[in-house]
Amino acid sequence: MQTINTNSQVNIQLEVYSDGVLSQADYTPTLSIYDADNDASSITGFNSLEAIDETPAGIYSFILTPAVTNINRVLEVRWNYTVNNVPVTETQYYGVETPYSTVSETVDFLGFGSIPSEINYMDPKSIVSAEKVARTIIEGYTGIKFYTYYGFQEVYGIGANTIELTEKMITLDKIWENQILVTDYTQDPIYNTFGSGVEISPTGYQLRLWYPGWDMGWNNEMDPVILYPGRFRDGYLYRFAGQVGYKYVPEDIKLASMLLVQDILSNDYNWRNKYLAKVNLSEISFEMAKGAFNGTGNITVDNILDQYRKSNIVII
Repeated sequence: MQTINTNSQVNIQLEVYSDGVLSQADYTPTLSIYDADNDASSITGFNSLEAIDETPAGIYSFILTPAVTNINRVLEVRWNYTVNNVPVTETQYYGVETPYSTVSETVDFLGFGSIPSEINYMDPKSIVSAEKVARTIIEGYTGIKFYTYYGFQEVYGIGANTIELTEKMITLDKIWENQILVTDYTQDPIYNTFGSGVEISPTGYQLRLWYPGWDMGWNNEMDPVILYPGRFRDGYLYRFAGQVGYKYVPEDIKLASMLLVQDILSNDYNWRNKYLAKVNLSEISFEMAKGAFNGTGNITVDNILDQYRKSNIVII
């Protein structure tokens, strides 16, 4: 699966073959683009689009713009065409990703050379690969994704006017109560049978019911008898849909990423990666501390990421 950076513009291609030979389709192919994790219907505005006929014959293209690469997700592109009167549907997948540190940022921070003739030059492809590994390590250590993606989360109410989320929420589009849709902010006018509005806390880890005139804050008050000022009912399952994560990569996460990239590209990384605590070479020997295998392998990075490992329990 080809990967694409968020908010980038990328030309994707289709090659049409007949009997193993690159061949012109009977008609110009069309394509529809879906979110691969929710492909019941295509992304709005991206259904049955006409491809661009390229040279040589049999090659067609389409430009993916930030309109569909704006958030992290897997894009499912379905090409439809006919060749020798035989209808064909071909599916391609493209992963839209947000790097925690770019090649240019890493080169500047670590002091790598920018041209091959320099002694400290580092191949950009190696940096890209190392960043992917570093990103995976960071997400595994913290349990958090530091980018924007569309997702769902389910939480049981406790009879309070607020509800705690498991993931940081940026926007709120829909709410289900016991699998029944009660609020849809994507409709015009807004669909709401919930009886009150819902707003996101400043940290993004809590939602609060509100209604004009209420003077209640983020107090998580519970009252088993009085419904005012509204409650996420005790024992009810609530499902929330919207953009989740971070609008941008925090600066310290970017720093942690570049420090890990430096480690991954270093000569001793392969030893540590194989759980070798002590290495004796002809001219040098070294022994790694036990802590090198407990966290990310970098104590500075661990200290940075430890702040986020605890963030899930912070209330507004």
